[in-house]
Amino acid sequence: MDSTVYVPRYLERLYLSSHPDLTPAARELVHADVAKNPERYATTDHAKALISYSRVHSKLMTSLDRMDELSDEEFETERNKLFDRTGAELQAICAADRLCIDAELLTILLADTPIDPCLSDLMKLESKTRGYLSDNVDGLDLDPDHEPDAPHFWKHRVLIDGTTAAELTASEPTLIGWLHTLEAISYLCLASARYRAALHYSQIVMRAEGYPNRAVGTELLAYARLEDENAFFDLARKHPDTIDGKLEDSPWYLLGRTILLYKTDKMKSAARALRELVGRCDGAAYFLLNPTYMCPYLPVRPAPRESWDLSRQALWEADSIIADTPDFAVWAESVDGVAAASEAFAQRNGF
Repeated sequence: MDSTVYVPRYLERLYLSSHPDLTPAARELVHADVAKNPERYATTDHAKALISYSRVHSKLMTSLDRMDELSDEEFETERNKLFDRTGAELQAICAADRLCIDAELLTILLADTPIDPCLSDLMKLESKTRGYLSDNVDGLDLDPDHEPDAPHFWKHRVLIDGTTAAELTASEPTLIGWLHTLEAISYLCLASARYRAALHYSQIVMRAEGYPNRAVGTELLAYARLEDENAFFDLARKHPDTIDGKLEDSPWYLLGRTILLYKTDKMKSAARALRELVGRCDGAAYFLLNPTYMCPYLPVRPAPRESWDLSRQALWEADSIIADTPDFAVWAESVDGVAAASEAFAQRNGF
């Protein structure tokens, strides 16, 4: 969830809680004004830190977009400079407010450390944040053993004032920072062949209501790599819909199913699944046969902007699995129509 979404919601909730007698019309005016002028409503140090983080993050992503046309050498140099500048700005925010969790998370991700030390830092951040939330946010229950009683982390799905668990989650920056941290951990676990751990952390994220995410994709890829056919299709039955539409249209599902069938030696079914992936997911053939560099998720999966963004993300996340599956890419290229689809996509998009 982008800070430009959750920070205004947080500021609006704070303002309305301190002005309970506003009329519905006045509340609508506040809603519109907070979206346009969030700085006006940032009256606490924490709120000001969140505003600062949102600005730094937006500037980072805009700067990365502007580097698309640079040569590889220029890109590497300019990206490193950008990450260093951004890291310094984030450290200043963290020094001013230790509860701006996304600022801490992004600082860790920009440090460019190897996966194991990075995971260690993320685990410490997750533990610290979970402890703070459990001790200081009323109505929140993050104990995994209490899941039947608090399926969405909140003890009550609807509060006395009518606020829902989903609305609370979407307007609680520290909780969102914790969920972002869990997503970052689950992805790095997947990338480093810690498939059971990736499942564990992505399953926690999927409990959240009001927090849009694609954690089901991590689960599907992990189950495919573990060759757990029953768990893979059980998950698909339990979650037929995603934030992008039907799960059966998702590149994570279609790619995961292809890998699963290939690894379990169901080659005819695997070939049919691959052709379905290529036919239904724009760019899937190209990104499977031509793995491309992506900047690390900063801090989590970005919203898609191109028709092929989700295909690229799914293939990028599955890269370590594909590399660890003997001859998968070679076999995929040999399947009728796949190489031609890759070439056609490249021609259409100038790759």
